[in-house]
Amino acid sequence: MRALLLRSLLVAILVGTAIDFVSRVASFRGGMKYEPPFSEAERHEIQSMTVNEMDAVLAKRRIKMTRWDWLRESAGYAYFWKEVARDAMVPICGVFLACAWIGWMERRRAWKGI
Repeated sequence: MRALLLRSLLVAILVGTAIDFVSRVASFRGGMKYEPPFSEAERHEIQSMTVNEMDAVLAKRRIKMTRWDWLRESAGYAYFWKEVARDAMVPICGVFLACAWIGWMERRRAWKGI
């Protein structure tokens, strides 16, 4: 029984994390980044502008990102992987319970000789 639980846990960690990672990448619809980054003085200046003025200033620096651009830039940061690990807990638990249940059913069937 111990081996069954350990194998189920290993599969759950690998598959659950992969499920969350693929889901995260697939659900990204595109984003924006601003080049060059804003300095502290520019941020204070932008906060005092009206919405129309702010939109005009931001439009000059706005760059549309594709899914792959976002992934390439985000994958280098620890916060990205921490969020993937945190959000993968539900898929990991689901895969673990499914694997343990299927293993228990298979073992039960073998004991009954079916």
